[in-house]
Amino acid sequence: MKKWFLIGAIALSGLTVYCTARGDARNDATSTGPDGWIFEGWACAPDAAKALQRQSPAQYCLDDKPKDYLYMKFSAAAAQDAIDKGMVAMKQSTCRKAAKDQISSDGLAKILGEYLEQASGVKNGQSTGQVIIAQNKGLIRGVSIYNCCSLDQGTGVCTVAGQAETWDQCQCVGVLKYPGGQKGFEASAEKASAEATP
Repeated sequence: MKKWFLIGAIALSGLTVYCTARGDARNDATSTGPDGWIFEGWACAPDAAKALQRQSPAQYCLDDKPKDYLYMKFSAAAAQDAIDKGMVAMKQSTCRKAAKDQISSDGLAKILGEYLEQASGVKNGQSTGQVIIAQNKGLIRGVSIYNCCSLDQGTGVCTVAGQAETWDQCQCVGVLKYPGGQKGFEASAEKASAEATP
């Protein structure tokens, strides 16, 4: 537990310094692309109306709102059939569907694992993610896609306004409600990491 507290304290202090230096209210949200943002971290429940106004949860989640939703970014790809036909709307639809399928199935453990590895340095993130999901089966709720953007093939980030969107690949924000919020997640991650390590 001390290890998680120390890691969390270091990450939080680094994030606070970074956000304060930027001088804006977005905290750890990153605006990308013409139609939205990419946000990772803990925040309140998603608000689709605020997202349409290009606001991130870091902007509309007030301190008094419980932060029990985990936002995670990941990439998906359009169906090969859609890519072969070159139909942008079909590629967008299939890329979003692939993202939804990915986070709604076994891909959730991989996405959680990648988040754990980046956020806390856990080396066996995917195994830990699988254990967390198994331990909390039926308790993790609201697993969904919050938003997606077309990825620029050259830069690997959301396509800039005015550039053609291919939708061959997309970056999405997945969201889930975790029992106990961030503290519950960290406790589960610590327990799961110990179980996943041989």
